[in-house]
Amino acid sequence: MAFALAVINGEKNVEDCPGIDQETAAELNRIVVKRDRDKDIELTIGPLKKAVSNVNFSHTAQGLGAKLINDRLRIKCLGKDFYIDKKGDLESDIHVNTWIMMPLLKYIHTGGNSRLSGKWISFEELKKGATMAKYFKRRCEEPLRKMAESHTDIFFDLLNIFGAKTLEGFSADYSRVIHPLPKVPFLILYWKQEQQFESSLKVLLDSKTDTFLDAHSVYVLGRGIVEMFKRILSKHEELMPTLLSL
Repeated sequence: MAFALAVINGEKNVEDCPGIDQETAAELNRIVVKRDRDKDIELTIGPLKKAVSNVNFSHTAQGLGAKLINDRLRIKCLGKDFYIDKKGDLESDIHVNTWIMMPLLKYIHTGGNSRLSGKWISFEELKKGATMAKYFKRRCEEPLRKMAESHTDIFFDLLNIFGAKTLEGFSADYSRVIHPLPKVPFLILYWKQEQQFESSLKVLLDSKTDTFLDAHSVYVLGRGIVEMFKRILSKHEELMPTLLSL
């Protein structure tokens, strides 16, 4: 059942099952309908825009770490300005993909008004995080680890471009805090490969994250960062000079 779910979610291929021959795999590939997660997110965005239209921006701006400018909320997302109007439409100087839009709109809708604790926890420690922890590791932490390992200097330059700050007190070779949303910080810890030990990367979250986003939205936000970084790294020679000038 777990393998079938992974196939439907596009995380595994039918051919990955050692108990299925090529003929059966080909037949299954013709009839299995895989979920389109991008489409699922797009379908979620419409109702979220409507929900945001009912939010009193003047009452929620400060609690969200945002500012109200000309009837629009200005929110820092990865260190860059995003503007959201009363229709839930977003505008920014950088590319806005659906993976970022959904958690950003949900962040506004929750209107959280809590202080961060400064205590770092793993994704699985979030409410209902345990049920999605393996997906967060596979689709967020593992791709980030591979990027950090293969493009170490560029990867951490990217983090700096998007407002990362060094946080002392950890054994990791690199410890950077980024703010995908003002009150949803990601602490990225990276250990370089050493002799027989593989490289390792862990993302930690503030223990108050649940006040602002649910576990699924945090997962989507992490996926958004991965997709954004993959896009930039694939075109780093073209995009890095532009990003450095922002």
